[in-house]
Amino acid sequence: MPRPARPAPGRAWPFTGRDTELRAVASLLDRDGVVVVAGATGVGKSRLARELVAHAATEETVAVATASASSREVPLGAFAPWLDADDEAGAVSALARVGAALRAEGPRMLLLVDDAHMLDDVSATLVHQLAVEHAVRLVLTVRTGEPCPEAITAVWKDGVGERLEMEPLAPDEAADLLSAALGGPLDAQTRRRLHDTTRGNVLWLRHLVDGERAAQRLVAVDGHWEWHGPVALSPALEHLLVERIGTLDEGERRVLDLVALGEPVGLGLLTELATAGDVERVAERELIRVVTAGARSEVHLAHPLYGEVTRARLSVPRARRLRGEISRALRTTGARRAGDDLRRAVLDLDSDTPPDATLLMLAAEQAMNLTDFALAERLLRAAADGGGGFDAHLGLGFLLAWMLRADEAETALATATAAARTEPERARAMLARAHVLMFILDRGDDARALLDREGVDAAGAPLPESLAFRAALLVGSGDVDLGIVTATSALDGPGASPQTSTWACWAAAYGEAFAGGHGGRVRELVARGMDAARRAPELGAMLGNLGFAEILDAGYSGVLDGPSARLAWVDDLPGQHGATWSALYHGRLALEAGCAATARRLLESILPTFPGHGGGWTAWLHAMIAQARAQLGDADGAAESLRHGEQTRHPELRADEGDAALAHVWIAAARGSVHEAVAAARRLSVTAASRGQRAVEMVARHAAVRAGDRDQEAPLRVLAETLGTPRARAAAGHAAGLAAQDPHALLAAADALEACGLLLAAADAAAHAAGAARDQGLLALGGDAAERAGALAERCEGASTPALALARAPLPISSREREVAVLAAEGLSNRQIAARLHVSVRTVESHIYRACTRLGLADRAALAAAVVPSRRS
Repeated sequence: MPRPARPAPGRAWPFTGRDTELRAVASLLDRDGVVVVAGATGVGKSRLARELVAHAATEETVAVATASASSREVPLGAFAPWLDADDEAGAVSALARVGAALRAEGPRMLLLVDDAHMLDDVSATLVHQLAVEHAVRLVLTVRTGEPCPEAITAVWKDGVGERLEMEPLAPDEAADLLSAALGGPLDAQTRRRLHDTTRGNVLWLRHLVDGERAAQRLVAVDGHWEWHGPVALSPALEHLLVERIGTLDEGERRVLDLVALGEPVGLGLLTELATAGDVERVAERELIRVVTAGARSEVHLAHPLYGEVTRARLSVPRARRLRGEISRALRTTGARRAGDDLRRAVLDLDSDTPPDATLLMLAAEQAMNLTDFALAERLLRAAADGGGGFDAHLGLGFLLAWMLRADEAETALATATAAARTEPERARAMLARAHVLMFILDRGDDARALLDREGVDAAGAPLPESLAFRAALLVGSGDVDLGIVTATSALDGPGASPQTSTWACWAAAYGEAFAGGHGGRVRELVARGMDAARRAPELGAMLGNLGFAEILDAGYSGVLDGPSARLAWVDDLPGQHGATWSALYHGRLALEAGCAATARRLLESILPTFPGHGGGWTAWLHAMIAQARAQLGDADGAAESLRHGEQTRHPELRADEGDAALAHVWIAAARGSVHEAVAAARRLSVTAASRGQRAVEMVARHAAVRAGDRDQEAPLRVLAETLGTPRARAAAGHAAGLAAQDPHALLAAADALEACGLLLAAADAAAHAAGAARDQGLLALGGDAAERAGALAERCEGASTPALALARAPLPISSREREVAVLAAEGLSNRQIAARLHVSVRTVESHIYRACTRLGLADRAALAAAVVPSRRS
């Protein structure tokens, strides 16, 4: 009897993000011979099962039976390929014949039954028999929540086989899949938006991406995929969603329409606008879900795409009427829940309800606090058009400036300035205009002239707002100590306005982070600044910027697990810009830890958010990315990132210069020039010290130690006493251990650095311990230390350093001889090496001669190959 061939798949995406599940299914199949893969529509259970079958096809016979609604109407319909076309025998005879054909292969047969919940009773009986007898190896897929034949449910209920429940893709898994399918990474906002819209449902994700690409709303820009514009469902995706929702009567349709327009809707309010029975039936069909927190119960859509398809099929008059009904009901109930003002205002924007400027302003503040800047802009424009006055125009101007739309921002701020009637209003307008001039338009002299002209009181003394802004400029330009003093003066003044507190806390928090202030002080400043920003109608956009100071301080202090509350906050921000801040926070911490691949991916994903100089952010991002690329061994790519940073540097801001200088250290290290790396680190330490950036100085001196500098013990000991942070103490311990060539002290430093979360630095300390132990003939200790260094390095995603290179391939030559050999491996001539190391050509020749003699090698080419095995021809 002919065996059915495995169906040819249609155009499929790469199989990515399901390795854990694939291993779990394969393990259960090997153990029990039967496994059931369950999941909701579109999660990828069939793809997973077919991937398993494809892997098995090289070693055993495979077959696929697919059930469907039409095959269910015919006995053994899913197994029709095993039946003769002219077979008129009864079901019992056919059952026996198909069973015999499948059993004939025995355990060598792997049978996939896809959508087994749709099998007819005879087919289900056959599958159950095969499973109980273990006649063949079986993989079944079933849809969660769908009725299933009793013979199939018995497979897992009776313990014949294990049931594995598949969940939708997590955000990182979805991002990996999309990057593989599209052939390039996505920017942070697009990653979050696609996952939020589809919730990791692979089927719907694929259709959405295909549709948005065809509509040219999802496009590749400078190497990253970006998604702009509203969600628009392709006909294929709309058909799938309509099929999933099914037929609704008028009452059920009203429930779904109301939730789609007003989500989340209080359960009590929804049952007033509809009937309890209709709400219950829609919930039972799993189209909506009720979330209860304390005494409150709110109704949400079961999936965001249900809302998209429902709203798309609503007529404009019906949608406007229903939005008005929800808004009036919220107003009647007092709008007591958090976010009710925002919901009412959004509903009113597209309903027949007259605009309320006060409500629109409250809602705009809430939208900015949630980093939903697009919605905040809509609300502020509506408030400005509806008589919102000064606050509306000022808020709109500041938000547009934050979104780097300078011309529009200036127009709005000019209107706000003209509308200012009081001294506090004029001060706020002055502050917003100074922000645009300095950070967006690069007109620093004009910004300072504005502060000199309008930022003073009648006696000529600086206004608190002006003082706070000047503090931010001082810290941004690198003058940390004076910036902190100026910010403190503004904060200590009587009755500081929210605007004064926001800018002064920003300046003081960043200044304290660079200076190595106590972490508690930075957290206190960030919290105070955020509270002030939330009370200022125009400054909600600064929340993410303020919070980064806490992340910065955690890295410099060596308490990488300290800002857990701040990370939880940023990860919960629903707006698209929340994705930007989340990627920045996590990317910075990954860089500090030494997880360079993760750092690079996250930081590069937010570059599209900051075009041009990005208000000072772009060059800083490139500097951090350069460090990550250099630690991954890509010295040329790192240098290219630094060049981009130089081209996009803000002319007035220098916050990025410490990271840019540190990138030069790691680029030199990646190129094998240890001497140059140490020199670059020493230069940075001197510059940072002159600016009061003691934490940056400490990191620079420790970078020199990590590159092999044995002369940093004394200055790092002083910094450890001054700063008192875990990182400073661990760095001092590393320097002391290296200077004394004490392997035990170096391993203790590795422990301390690992406790800080600084994994790559800890690996360097352990690698130094391995070298010191070997030099002293302590081979067992050296082996243990090398193993420790390797284990730490494995957690760093392929990052490498000079210390790790020595630990992995120890050779009986000096560090300078090794450095010369590495440069020779790069193809540099002796004269070029001499110029790079600032020594004579004769000295270079001497190093090469001695190294070759010690290793028994014939020439410099053989030496280069020995030191850098990857360069061997």
